[in-house]
Amino acid sequence: MADRATILNGSFQKVTLGPSSKVLGAGKYSLSGLVRKTIDASEFGVDYDIFEWGSADGGTISLSDCLFDPSNPEQMTLFTAVVNQVKLIRNVSTGIRFWLNSTSYMTIGSSGQILMTTAYKVDADRSGLAKTSFEGKVSGDYMVII
Repeated sequence: MADRATILNGSFQKVTLGPSSKVLGAGKYSLSGLVRKTIDASEFGVDYDIFEWGSADGGTISLSDCLFDPSNPEQMTLFTAVVNQVKLIRNVSTGIRFWLNSTSYMTIGSSGQILMTTAYKVDADRSGLAKTSFEGKVSGDYMVII
């Protein structure tokens, strides 16, 4: 029996569109996770609020500290998704994947989409490298591990 958690080393992680098309220069990603909302079902005269389950929010995804390269096809795909309001779906050949290690990744559930909301936010420093970031809203499902 193991006495510690599995370690997920960042050097094995990456973000791809499909199985191998890396988003160039990605340095950090964040998945906010699933949040189940609650609905106040209290009535007059109760001393403690009463809640019921409501809908769930699939969360947000963000990809930051990417080396900015507007000629990179994967960065351009994410930018185009924002401009043209294209929803990213779970797709074996082109779907976005947030790799946890060399064999497992997180992607949108089979009935969901990711609505890309932010692209090409650029941060530059006179003595550094230009960086960019991307953000999206998970809709209709939640992120799953494959």
